[in-house]
Amino acid sequence: TGTKFENAKSTKMVHIVEFTADLIKHNKLKLDPSRNDHLKVTFHDSCNPARSMGLFEEPRYIIRNVCNHFHEMPENTIKEKTFCCGSGAGLNADENMEIRLRGGLPRANAVKYVREKYGVNMLACICAVDRAVLPTLMDYWVPGVGVAGVHELVGNALVMKGEKKRTTDLRGNPLNGVGGDENV
Repeated sequence: TGTKFENAKSTKMVHIVEFTADLIKHNKLKLDPSRNDHLKVTFHDSCNPARSMGLFEEPRYIIRNVCNHFHEMPENTIKEKTFCCGSGAGLNADENMEIRLRGGLPRANAVKYVREKYGVNMLACICAVDRAVLPTLMDYWVPGVGVAGVHELVGNALVMKGEKKRTTDLRGNPLNGVGGDENV
């Protein structure tokens, strides 16, 4: 629409993805993206952070720095042209599952495309509503694709000083090619 949203600037608030992207850009975090090699990731642009706040590149920058396998959905389904998750305030579907599943079908079709083309198995997002409702949508329309917050992927890749060598991700899934528990 061309609307300029000035609220975030006037309140001097920073979204967590802006903050995290800045930390990565300035080499403040030690990251091992191979810890996410078991994931082939795509990203859902959440309505409010994307269209209202213009947070298009920051989540992608983070994902590209914490994952080795990132694949965009079709261009006409992302960024300014993003699809609704099917349950947020736009539809206000709450527990009306039929409306939620129908409302989320366009997003599910875009995920299905990258699942079939690239083997995507994880849909990342930055919105709590999306994180809560997209798993049901994926289970129904695109079985085999999980849902994670972008910061779960950061947590998987984050290397802490003195940590023991990891063999699992934050969900307890095994990391390929990693063994032992010697200190890093």
